Amino acid sequence: MNVEDEAAAVVVGSLSPVKLGAVADGFALLGLTVGAVEGVAVDDAPDQPMTDAATLAGAEHRARAARAARPTAGYWVGVEGGLERIGARTMLSAWVVVTSPRGTGRSRSASYELPDSVVGAVATGRELGAVAAGFRSADARAGGLVAALTADRITRRSLYVMPVALAVMRLLPAWGHLSDHHDG
Repeated sequence: MNVEDEAAAVVVGSLSPVKLGAVADGFALLGLTVGAVEGVAVDDAPDQPMTDAATLAGAEHRARAARAARPTAGYWVGVEGGLERIGARTMLSAWVVVTSPRGTGRSRSASYELPDSVVGAVATGRELGAVAAGFRSADARAGGLVAALTADRITRRSLYVMPVALAVMRLLPAWGHLSDHHDG
């Protein structure tokens, strides 16, 4: 599938270079050629979602805000990271929502357990990016906590790429073909 017209511009509900890059990489992973990938500010985005449901709602909100800001684009994307308490553990993951005139796709990133020291700092009201920056240099926010914990082998950007691609997959022609030819 090759889409190159202005209608195929991709608008992301964020100004984060990490999220914009991950969205571009996710489309490219599927071999899709799209117009510009641009970000828009989302004024009322959640600070730090603390449940999986709130994280998904945040991603949906960001996709809606992107569509409201640029209704003529071809795709509108929301990426939201958040926390989820599972028993005694706190997990970090992200939701991606991709909307187009053909529908909406959703996917969740891999999740990982947060160190107790990070959970404690976030519980006192500190933002996760600020906590991550405390692990090493001030650029830790770009790579995220996962980069600090893996010596940059995994970054926020790389963590977001696969769920972007999987959310876009719902919008590809093959999805409709499979849905039309199931065994029931």
